Amino acid sequence: MSDGREEPEGGRQADHWERFYTEHKRPWRGIGKVALDIGPGSKVLDVGCGTGKTTAALLKSGADVTGLDFSPSAISQCISVFGDKAKFIIAECDKMPFPDDHFDAAAAVHILEHLDDTQLRDTVKEISRVLVPGGLVFVRVFAVEDMRAKGENRNTRGNGIEYRYFTEEEMKDIFRGFELISSERKDETMLFGAVRVKIECLFRLPR
Repeated sequence: MSDGREEPEGGRQADHWERFYTEHKRPWRGIGKVALDIGPGSKVLDVGCGTGKTTAALLKSGADVTGLDFSPSAISQCISVFGDKAKFIIAECDKMPFPDDHFDAAAAVHILEHLDDTQLRDTVKEISRVLVPGGLVFVRVFAVEDMRAKGENRNTRGNGIEYRYFTEEEMKDIFRGFELISSERKDETMLFGAVRVKIECLFRLPR
């Protein structure tokens, strides 16, 4: 029963994502590509791991990978696929249950698009907190030129999931406490002619 108070936006988004993962199981298969220079034994965090496409890429390096996501269904899928090859935790990306200076690197692949301004700011703070000095973070987001942006920097899809789209300058500003190592726009023309546009950035936390 509702007490008349409006549910926080993050709660509604969590419900949309849980429904999405329950219905679609593993919507993104295969192994993603992550431009992180990491090796065996490196402790790496997959922020917003979903069903593990990026986790699979990180594991190929021999890293000690921890995946974090707020969806129990997504984490359940990861555990069923990867077993004990990686650790998985149900938690919010803006309230990470890790000590300071815990990870050598982090990947945030298509997670920042789904955060509101406060969550985005706090998530970047948390990434900074849990990385060791000199730690790396690889970020991939959709760009404002992406075919699904439709001239807007925010929209909501039919499943209720919210998206936002970024410029390279915005990414630099969001991670302004980090050193920018590289930033690249990647265009992918689809079969029907529309263009999917992503931004990939690599940042380093100051030592």
